[in-house]
Amino acid sequence: MASKSAAAQDIQKQFEHAGFAVSAARPGRLELRKSGFVAYLERRGANWLQSGPPYFLTHGTLCELEDRGYQKFWLSKPENKRFPIRKVELESLHRFDEEVRYILGTTSLYNESLGSTNARTVYDRLTGRPDR
Repeated sequence: MASKSAAAQDIQKQFEHAGFAVSAARPGRLELRKSGFVAYLERRGANWLQSGPPYFLTHGTLCELEDRGYQKFWLSKPENKRFPIRKVELESLHRFDEEVRYILGTTSLYNESLGSTNARTVYDRLTGRPDR
């Protein structure tokens, strides 16, 4: 048990050294904050892994990235309000996600490196076509 807590402290120190604010969300889970973004890590065996996509924190609300085909939006979780993402926010999100992956030593896949992964993809090019 001591090695697990020591490993948790080591990963916490690495993120804090990189400028992240780290807090324990619940046992076996850490919350990372930096530059208005939030990510959650979960302990799985001996490793720490991201438990989902990073979130944008605005006005105290967590928002996830949503792709609607023609534009990307932030979708606030409890209210389901949608607002367009700005270029600066998207670049900051990519940088935040890259930093987290680098510190964790996670392999970055090609489409993740391009920044093309979204929490939600909500579009269907077949909907509304006359032949459907």
